[in-house]
Amino acid sequence: MEHARRFADWGRTRALPFWAERGWDTRHGGFYETLDMSGEGVTGDIRRVRAQARQAYVFARAAHEGWLDRADLAEAGLDRLARIAWSPEGAPGWVHLVHDDGRVADGRRDFYDQTFLILASAWTWRATGAERFRDMAYATLDFIDAHMAAEHGGYREAIGAAELPRRQNPHMHLFEALMSLYELTGDEALIARIDAIKTLFDRHFYDAGTGLLREFFAPDWQVHAERGDIVEPGHWCEWTWLLAEYARLTDRPGEAAGPALYASAMARGRNPRTGLLYAAMTREGGVADARSRTWMQTEWVRAAAVAGSADDVETACRALNAHHLDPAISGGWIDTLSGEGENLASGMPASTLYHLVGSLAEVERCL
Repeated sequence: MEHARRFADWGRTRALPFWAERGWDTRHGGFYETLDMSGEGVTGDIRRVRAQARQAYVFARAAHEGWLDRADLAEAGLDRLARIAWSPEGAPGWVHLVHDDGRVADGRRDFYDQTFLILASAWTWRATGAERFRDMAYATLDFIDAHMAAEHGGYREAIGAAELPRRQNPHMHLFEALMSLYELTGDEALIARIDAIKTLFDRHFYDAGTGLLREFFAPDWQVHAERGDIVEPGHWCEWTWLLAEYARLTDRPGEAAGPALYASAMARGRNPRTGLLYAAMTREGGVADARSRTWMQTEWVRAAAVAGSADDVETACRALNAHHLDPAISGGWIDTLSGEGENLASGMPASTLYHLVGSLAEVERCL
């Protein structure tokens, strides 16, 4: 598995040290939202709170796995977020955007953001043993239960911003976060919450007739009138891995949906010109966005690790290495390619490292 080993070596010895050295803003604190293509932090931009949380997860996970001993970055990142982004104006919850100097840029409570705070704080607790991070995870969970629970199941998209269309994507990430928190705590009360998201998947997100994943919805989980036709192969791969993780953690048999989504991604979701996953398609099979993003190719790697063969993992790693990693600065990536394989990237979003670390863990397991 030459290409899988190359990817694993790149992650451990190049990417993680590179981002530990360059990804932290030594002037203001916190993580850069973006590095430019030469590896320098971009200053003066707006930072997503969920991207800050993702970076904390990255360094906590890396420390736990023994890849890089920089859990201090995870700890510092979440402690800074707690000072500037948790209830800064008195209302509960995490704000959406901050300036690089810590001022709030957008005070909405975005559901997607809250899910990554649960994931990051759970892993930072695991890496450091500091109980304040366990408390942070549960405080965030209490907040979304008290303030963001929605009629017809699931959660509101946001408080203080548009609530439609409803999306499967943040619910998918809550599913991931809850499973991580359950694995770390053994808290059986979390199983009911995990099962509730799985029920949304079974009833609304997954279309067993087509083997596809629906993305956008009306308030009652009917397919959204304007955007309901759009599907994303990268998310099919994410759910492939999540359903395998669900079966592992709950000790329940695997089911057909994960392999079916993976098969759909391989048969219908790949660009014949480049071999990479399309960014978006229509349910009828048309191409809505032919571009490739680094994150979706890493999710292909992770899905192949649980639903494919060793050859499938090798194929996915070969594509990721050749198109997104090898042409970039050492430890970085080409974030966006056109449908013809042309480099469209102007910078490296820090949030992508979360996807790379998840796929690295699965490749390491395979190896």
